[in-house]
Amino acid sequence: MAFKRAKLKTAIGISLLYLALAAHVGSPDAWYEGNAGPYKVTVQVQMPGVVPGVAQVFVRVPGERPDRVTIVANKFDATGGAPPPEEATPVEGDPGLYSGKLWLMSGGSNSITVDVSGSRGSGKAVVPVVNVPLRRLDLDPRLGIGLSVVGVFLFAGLVTIIGAAVREGSLPPGEAPPPANRARARRASLGTSVALAVILFGGWKWWNSEDSSFRENIFRPLASKAIVVAASPQPRFVFSIVDSAWVHRGDTAWLRKHDANSWTPLIPDHGKLMHLFLVRDDLEAFAHLHPSSLDSVVFPSALPPLPAGSYRVYADIVHESGYAQTMVASVALGSPSAASSASASDPDDSWFAAPVQRGARSVTLADGSVMTWKAGKNPIAAGRDAELRFEVRNADGTPATLEPYMGMAGHAVVARDDGSVFVHLHPSGTVPMASQMAFEMRQPGDTVRGKLGGRISAAEHAMMSGPLPAMSEVGFPYAFPKPGNYRVWVQVRKTGRILTGAFDVPVVSGVKSAD
Repeated sequence: MAFKRAKLKTAIGISLLYLALAAHVGSPDAWYEGNAGPYKVTVQVQMPGVVPGVAQVFVRVPGERPDRVTIVANKFDATGGAPPPEEATPVEGDPGLYSGKLWLMSGGSNSITVDVSGSRGSGKAVVPVVNVPLRRLDLDPRLGIGLSVVGVFLFAGLVTIIGAAVREGSLPPGEAPPPANRARARRASLGTSVALAVILFGGWKWWNSEDSSFRENIFRPLASKAIVVAASPQPRFVFSIVDSAWVHRGDTAWLRKHDANSWTPLIPDHGKLMHLFLVRDDLEAFAHLHPSSLDSVVFPSALPPLPAGSYRVYADIVHESGYAQTMVASVALGSPSAASSASASDPDDSWFAAPVQRGARSVTLADGSVMTWKAGKNPIAAGRDAELRFEVRNADGTPATLEPYMGMAGHAVVARDDGSVFVHLHPSGTVPMASQMAFEMRQPGDTVRGKLGGRISAAEHAMMSGPLPAMSEVGFPYAFPKPGNYRVWVQVRKTGRILTGAFDVPVVSGVKSAD
């Protein structure tokens, strides 16, 4: 599924985005795969990276072609009616793919609602997105030179016109202006020049002030830190949010004085308040932890027996508004404690540190079963469907039966070798379950903080307690944002045990299809 054909590529390159992004790191697009009523849909939203800005939305509806596909954007706390929906038009040469553009006028937690209608009826899918300013667009030097030339011409023209009007405006045609008129004209030209200079200087100061304010408001994830605390019998890993806007979020006086953003409370996503990942710089070790917290500021967990080295730390959280973000830190680990004494703080914690065979499409898991990446023959290209579909078979070759792992058939983590890209994937895409529920379950009366979050937690718990359909395969909709070397960790649960398969993924900038 090639969502980004050459003629539909964004004008702004992914490489221009800042390292820290709202919901993930270096991977700005939102992906969703699920149902819109009776229709299966895959939705990709290319975020603008500026506020306000235009988002490009792609909707794939496989199978029977629907009569109509519409898209509409709305803010989480909008009090007025939603704008009228926009038509998503078919993409020429790609049956089942529709595209459209939407203005996202407000920053923060937003949603894209996709409505599909046809012979099987109609249905909707809500895709939460985080719209934040990620970059400052620089003025093209050539445009700047052109505007400067035009500005000088207009400045000189206005001064000349006013001087001529004062000098000759009251004289009959053809009469030479007297010295007094010439003197008044010089004074008028000088006064006009001074006035225009003051206006331009004021405009320049105002523009610099606006630019400085914009720079300060470019999105940055909540400041955080990670440390290891020596403890017996097992060291503790402690992740803390140290950002003043979060630490003082309940202090009304402090918020009023500092004009800080008062964040909505955290809510569990897939039953966990935080999904925390440790990735060694060389990608040779990985951990997926779920620390506890009493105050939503300090998040401790048992440190798994990871090999020594420098680790990048990524922490996914979801706010009650549906706003999701990934905080970034780093930590250096010394020699691990004895593996035999290691225990997890949470039953869904897992870690992986084993050799990865480069280029392998099948890997043997810890229980002897085999995970196979069912990718096509073409190289993986940036901006195109990565075909992240995996099959698990038992050691005897029979299809395995996957069990729910935090309510899903599996979880996947994608990381680029330089740390510039990190994303936590689900079979439903990059969209957190809790974020989607925040939009689907919100009611007009949900103005008290924590009220909606309580309902979301209860509904999420009920969904996660249900069984999965019998399956041995799991897939993750995604496209790698830029070329480079990546590693993908795929996690599933089988016979009560969390199993991790790791695959190296070289991503190229563009390829021709194989014959």
